[in-house]
Amino acid sequence: EEARRLLNKFEFQKMRWNERVVNLSGGERRRLQLLSVITKQPNFLVLDEPTNDIDLDTLQALESYLEDYNGVLCVVSHDRFFTDKVCDHLFIFEGNGVVKDYLGSLSEYASILYDENADMTSATEATSSSTNVEDKKVMYKEEKEKRLGKRKELQKLKREMESIDKAMDKLRKEADNIQKDIDNSSDEGWSYLADLTTKLEAVNENIDEKEMRWLEIAEELETKSEE
Repeated sequence: EEARRLLNKFEFQKMRWNERVVNLSGGERRRLQLLSVITKQPNFLVLDEPTNDIDLDTLQALESYLEDYNGVLCVVSHDRFFTDKVCDHLFIFEGNGVVKDYLGSLSEYASILYDENADMTSATEATSSSTNVEDKKVMYKEEKEKRLGKRKELQKLKREMESIDKAMDKLRKEADNIQKDIDNSSDEGWSYLADLTTKLEAVNENIDEKEMRWLEIAEELETKSEE
């Protein structure tokens, strides 16, 4: 019963429950890896940049699970929106061996820093408190939209990469079958062999094109992840 509950919570449709792991998508495999840990019912979890390189469904499932998690959770992350949902106690590493202990969310801490920086400006440049609040809301909204936009863009690229992986597997199998037909075509006519050779060249050309696109996506993902 607990296994069914977790499978549903992590967005596994019932028709996929008996699917072989090799047939799962990249996102489904990552969710399955998380489930393999969670089913052991740990009372202490350490997550190092957990929102990196996971799809949106996996992220939502992880957030949903952690919101109800009763154990101790230690998260290392630069993702403010994720930590706001699952963390209420922060250790801020400020550099030079300085670690600040703060009870609250990362957005609350960022707001305090914003206010402190505002206090350092001259009185003539200071805005009213109500304006500061509105400015912070706008800044937070813009940053959130930017992060969500980047995340969606990364997910789109990852889905395309997974699609290319599946397509290349299919094309390689097709190429292998054609090559077997060529190897066994000694009793066939020349035109039959020429036709098979043309098909094999077309399939291999298609594989090369998809491999080039796969490499382009991999490079683009690496660049965007570092931004």
